Amino acid sequence: MKAKINESEPKRVHKSAGQREDEILFAASQVFADRGYQRADVQAIADLACVGKGTVYRYFSTKEVLFKAAMHYQLNLLVSRLEVVRDNHLEPLSRLYEMMRVFLKYFDQHPETIELFVHERAEFGREIMPIYFQLKNEESHKWLFIFADIQQHYPVRPELSTEEMSSLCGELLHGCLYMTMAKQPPVTAVSRLEQVFSFYIHGIMQIDDPLKLIQRQ
Repeated sequence: MKAKINESEPKRVHKSAGQREDEILFAASQVFADRGYQRADVQAIADLACVGKGTVYRYFSTKEVLFKAAMHYQLNLLVSRLEVVRDNHLEPLSRLYEMMRVFLKYFDQHPETIELFVHERAEFGREIMPIYFQLKNEESHKWLFIFADIQQHYPVRPELSTEEMSSLCGELLHGCLYMTMAKQPPVTAVSRLEQVFSFYIHGIMQIDDPLKLIQRQ
């Protein structure tokens, strides 16, 4: 006699190792951001990802490895969005403007990433460079042509190198995120885009109204 199938039992869904890993990293991002590194429990991460605790450790050997992988996961999401804009805009200032918009909008949509920055600094202190800045330094050569194009097409201050232009832009955007978090009543980071862009462009060149240079879509 065939065993009767219980149709109320959920069917197991087969997922690739990559899908499972992404789900664990997404869950880890949420739990670490909400509870901090010390208070975050791997079992809570496993529950949110709908896997066993052993499965989490099969992918990530320690809690610290999982935390750092979650940071990389969040930042890779940001980089992938920036790359799309970078590769689809040809006019130099329009490209920069849209990349700044995507950057600020990403953190509006993923505030947990900023929380991870805070918890990383609180847990691991000043003895290591934060992962955000490690990746920024490692990947900087892939983005410098953006500022070289601006130098070629616009009257940029001659004493500024492309490296300095890139660094100043990154520092301005990074600072904007933290200052936006402190504002009352709350505002979105992307709502400050035109202010930030104008401030940056006025700082690197002699232009009365830089927003007139943007090709609106």
